[in-house]
Amino acid sequence: MGFSIESIIAIPCCLTILAQTTGLALPIARDTKRAANVNAYMSTIENQLGYMYRSETIMRETYQVPHVLACPQKIVESLSLTRDLYSMTRKWIDHQSGE
Repeated sequence: MGFSIESIIAIPCCLTILAQTTGLALPIARDTKRAANVNAYMSTIENQLGYMYRSETIMRETYQVPHVLACPQKIVESLSLTRDLYSMTRKWIDHQSGE
């Protein structure tokens, strides 16, 4: 069984690409994990600040850019609280009307 000219060129190229991507996988994984840790840490800091939304204006030279900071965890907690209160109130009303 012989190899064609295409396979003689293609196989080493594919093996080289595989070796290069395998060599890059570990540094990319480390950088991804580090970025995830930083994002998680930043979200914990933002959660401790006590605001749900905050508006700021960033000024650079003569330009002003409005910037809104949001705390997604507080929003989720507020929506969950609202849903729970609605559910409890509805059950209480249904219970009172059933008596």
